[in-house]
Amino acid sequence: MYKRKILIGTDTTSGMAPQILEAISEASKTRTLPYGNDIFTKKCKNIIQKIFEKKDLEIIPMMSGTASNSLALSSFLRSYGSVICHSNSHINKDEGGAPEFFSGGGKLLTISNFSGRIQVEDLIQKIEEINFKKKMNPVISGVSISQLAENGTLYSLDEINALSEICKFYNLHLHMDGARFTNALVAQDALSPAEATWKIGVDCLSLGATKNGAMAAEIIIFFNKKLAREAKYIVKQTGHVLAKTRFVSAQLNAWFKDDLWLKLAKIANKNALYFRNKLSKFDDFKFLFPTQGNELFIEMKESTYQNILKLNIIPNLWCKANNDRLVVRFVTSYETKVSDIDEIIKRLEYLS
Repeated sequence: MYKRKILIGTDTTSGMAPQILEAISEASKTRTLPYGNDIFTKKCKNIIQKIFEKKDLEIIPMMSGTASNSLALSSFLRSYGSVICHSNSHINKDEGGAPEFFSGGGKLLTISNFSGRIQVEDLIQKIEEINFKKKMNPVISGVSISQLAENGTLYSLDEINALSEICKFYNLHLHMDGARFTNALVAQDALSPAEATWKIGVDCLSLGATKNGAMAAEIIIFFNKKLAREAKYIVKQTGHVLAKTRFVSAQLNAWFKDDLWLKLAKIANKNALYFRNKLSKFDDFKFLFPTQGNELFIEMKESTYQNILKLNIIPNLWCKANNDRLVVRFVTSYETKVSDIDEIIKRLEYLS
């Protein structure tokens, strides 16, 4: 009935912001040193130092979120160690064992709850359970949180600060998977990047631009410079030193320029709220979590999901709720048009 597919299950279906495409082209015309010693990467570091209000930090540009997360973790995760994360975290469910592989066998120890975020009491209980017998358990090296969390919800400043205090008490490192960090940041209007990270104890941030306007640009930001020294050896060993790093750094420089990264994320978040409001009129759609970024998680009948696919609306099938109900994820991006959302609603009305 409807020939045009509307891909609305992930923000990675989006293209490149024109400013970033132009930056890649300009970088191609410039001859500069390879392997991260180029003028674009040096400029990128300076930009990040200003944005995050911290001079003594290190950066490593990356091309994939998997590499960014795994190499950030392996800067403090040893083969005999472990990192605590949420059971639904990307590093646990969607990285194909990369954190364990890159760290030479380090373990991920998980915490489960409906909120999708690690709670203080759960973290303390997990640490004490592991340390209770003082036997040959994997030494706890750190904690990893995702901002936004995998269910699209937001860690508040107080939540992260409380987790950070626990990490300090037990001498653990705190890593943040920031694939959608920008969406989380703009959702907290008055919060600065510094206040959202190192000022509340985050040691390293895997910051993602790919979902928010870039072609393939991620970056590990080490607020704890000691971790960067270790990471650089592992980055080389695992084949992730880029000869032409300038093409990643050029993307990031354009992304940060004139607050483009924030502007794009604001559009995506605004689109999600508009979409939620429109979807709320359908009786079979049960929203599971608040929409605090650009993701919507909806429980529905399996038959409804199948009918949605027949309408050439393509969300992301997230998980099973029970025997005849599924959880489906809708994700907006800076490229999502109001007309696309209206078209989805028009098609869905056909099911009513």
